[in-house]
Amino acid sequence: MHGGVTAGPKVRLIIIIFFLCGVYTLAAPAALAYYPPPASGTEAAAAMTLDEHLERQLAKLNLGGIDTYLNQLDREVGQYLPSFSLQEILANLRQGKMPLDPGAAARGLLQYLFHEILASGALLGQLIILAVACAVLQNLQSAFSEGSTGTLARGVAFLALITLALASFTIAVRTGGEAIDNMVSFFQSLLPALITLLAATGGITTSTLLQPVLIYAVTIIGTLMHNVLFPLLYLTAVLTVVSQIADRFQVAKLAGLLKQVTMLGLGAMMTVFTGVLSIYGVAGSVADGVGLRTIQFATDALLPVVGGMLSDAVETIAGTTLLLKSAVSLVGVAIIFFLAAFPMLKILSLLVVYKVAAAVVQPFGEEKLAEALDGIGGALTLVFACVAVTGLIFFMAIAVIVVLGNLTVALRG
Repeated sequence: MHGGVTAGPKVRLIIIIFFLCGVYTLAAPAALAYYPPPASGTEAAAAMTLDEHLERQLAKLNLGGIDTYLNQLDREVGQYLPSFSLQEILANLRQGKMPLDPGAAARGLLQYLFHEILASGALLGQLIILAVACAVLQNLQSAFSEGSTGTLARGVAFLALITLALASFTIAVRTGGEAIDNMVSFFQSLLPALITLLAATGGITTSTLLQPVLIYAVTIIGTLMHNVLFPLLYLTAVLTVVSQIADRFQVAKLAGLLKQVTMLGLGAMMTVFTGVLSIYGVAGSVADGVGLRTIQFATDALLPVVGGMLSDAVETIAGTTLLLKSAVSLVGVAIIFFLAAFPMLKILSLLVVYKVAAAVVQPFGEEKLAEALDGIGGALTLVFACVAVTGLIFFMAIAVIVVLGNLTVALRG
């Protein structure tokens, strides 16, 4: 009786051991089939797996906007651009190389600047010829007591010169507006891909918070540039010219006030955009990192074997997503840079023309004309700054998305 009582637990223990062995025998092949161990030549197999993940993610992303603007840049300024594409940048990142050749980009930009300065040489010549004509007419007017005809001729030459200057200023403002439109349109087409990749790395809360903020911010920036700042700059240039034409109608102080308002508007836009982007981004990334870390810990605790395998698989996919997001972001930054750089160089060439013309005209005794040309050059400086600030805002937006994705992964790990 005592032996039967003692043998019962032993038999049950043996049955449980055999049962667990059978479960392991049946479940292990399925688990190994779902999570295959690395075979011989693990580096080649891992590289093949990474390539497969990248190809799948690239196929699912909508990157038509990148191709469209790459083709546009190639048509317009392709001879000044270094050759780059998304696949090339992705391959360079994987190999630890420079994504782009900065030397080739710098040489192309310098060649474009010299080309634009030479193209603007005709405008400089016209301005100087008209200024010399005004100076000659002024001397003829002072040589005769009755110089009404000379005064009229000088006024006509002065107005012709100012009309030519304002026409080229209008072209510069239109160039800046087109550059901002292109940057806004490209960023709107790039944003869905960046937000998707950010969510794929685990930044679900961050992407949910950032997408509406960025869409509204980009729309507001483009609207303010076109409808507020550029009209203020054009009015500043016109008032600067008017204050030099009419002695009794001085509006130089008003022109200076409008210039200061434009500068304050630029500073306020950049400050507000940076602050809002930082607050929303950091709050979302911390929430994502803590939440995903909690989920990962719970998975490892509740499912010790399978949970660890799932966590490793998720980490691998997140790593490939980070690599792809970095490549897409670099291509986006490069396109934003070139979309802003070439119009800025064109505006800079006109700025050089006005500054040189003002310096050349002043020795001929045309002080008012020199001041008018210098004032138009100052307004062009603000047009240059508007395009530069817009490009910097978009560059910061892309950089923040990249940093937040890395921060989410760091907090998760």
